[in-house]
Formats: sequence, structure tokens, C-alpha cells
Amino acid sequence: MTGLGVLKRVRNWRLLPPADREFYALFNEMAEALIEASGKLIELFDAPEGERPEVSTRIETCFNRCNRVGEELEHLLREAQQPPFDRTEISQFAYHTLRVMKYIKHAANRYVVYEFPSSDMEMRELAPILLEACQEIEKAVKALPKNRQIEPFSRAVDNLEDKADDIYHEGLRRRFHEIRTDRMNLEARIQAWGGGSAADLVPILAEHVQYTRHVAIFFILREVYAELERAIDACTEVTSTLKHMVAENV
Repeated sequence: MTGLGVLKRVRNWRLLPPADREFYALFNEMAEALIEASGKLIELFDAPEGERPEVSTRIETCFNRCNRVGEELEHLLREAQQPPFDRTEISQFAYHTLRVMKYIKHAANRYVVYEFPSSDMEMRELAPILLEACQEIEKAVKALPKNRQIEPFSRAVDNLEDKADDIYHEGLRRRFHEIRTDRMNLEARIQAWGGGSAADLVPILAEHVQYTRHVAIFFILREVYAELERAIDACTEVTSTLKHMVAENV
């Protein structure tokens, strides 16, 4: 290795005091909890109905773990004389990380409570994007005690957030189009009936029930989509906070 190469390596070495190592360990644990929870969300959307409560409980466990680590981080902040980053920024990191976890838990809870027959295309597309965003957060966290190059991971999360927005809005558009088509078909059937026989009215009433069901599903699905989209949005807040932490402590 050339002398220049050795100098570059030495420049990137960071001798971490014990307190710093404690902070980085807690950062890593919060990131690991995010990855575990988002992975379980993918599992939940693929699980048979009878297995969903158990998977949802595991996500709840991840949430509790993340909450506990956040409390440990706040306690360490109060005790530490000189934390590795600005105290406010560290608190913001914990806050936004827990927000991601909260939205994951909410998405899982709504999916289980409303007893969907199965997940739909948008759920199965959004969940892996969320997992990928959490993996980028973990990479960024692992870079903190080393070269502190957060920008590539932040940029990756921003790109994933844009992709998730497209899927979210396309999912709403697709469902709304289905409802509007059902409504137009129902109105056409009513006009064609024109006050005819009661026997002809039965299939129209059945179609109305189906239309009402689709409307209800649309509003329920929108809740699940929204929680997934919020979780990915919150991932951008995590990486943004990490960038600020690094910028103030170069």
C-alpha cells in the first residue's frame, strides 16, 4: 500500500471512547429492529389468514424493542458528558426511527383487524420497498463510526420514497377507477330496469351490494396504503437527520 493510501486509512480511523461505542450500539439496534419489522410485514402480506395474528405480534415485539432502545438512548444522552453527535439530533434520530416503526405496526394492525381475504398488488410492492429503505438506513448507521458518508444511502432512500409514492397513488387510482366503473354499470342497470318486474330488480340489488362492498374495501385499503407510504416517508426523515448529525460533527 502506498504512503498516500496509508494516510487515507488512518484519516478514516476513529478511536471510539466507551460512551461513543454505547451510542453506536443503540443506533445499530434500532436499525436492526426496523429491518426485522419490515421483513415481517412482507411475511404478513403473504401469510394465510390464520397465521397473521402471530406475525403481527412479532411486529409488535419489534416496536416494543425499538421503543425500549429509544428510551435507553435518551437515558444515555442524559448521562453522557460529550455524546458523539448533537444531543438534539440524536433525539431526532430516535424519534423518526420510532415513527417508521409505528407506521409499520399500524399497517400490520389494520391488515389483520380488517381481515382482508388476501393482500393486493400495491401492498406486496410497497412492503419490499419499505424493507429496502430500512436496509439503507442500517448501512447509513453503520457508516457513522467509520467514514460518515451518509449521502449515498440518503439518496437511495429518497429514490425509494419517490417509487413508493407512484405505487401508492397508482393503487388509489386503480381502486377508484374500479368503483367508478361499478357505479356507472349500476346506474345503467337501474335505467334499463325502468320500474319493471321485481324479479328483474333482484340482480340490480345484488350489484348494489357488490358496489357498496367495493367502496368499503377502497377506504380500508387506503388506510393500509397510507400507513405504508408514511413509513417510507419517515425513512427519509431518518436519513435526513443522520446527514445533519454528520454535517455538524465532521
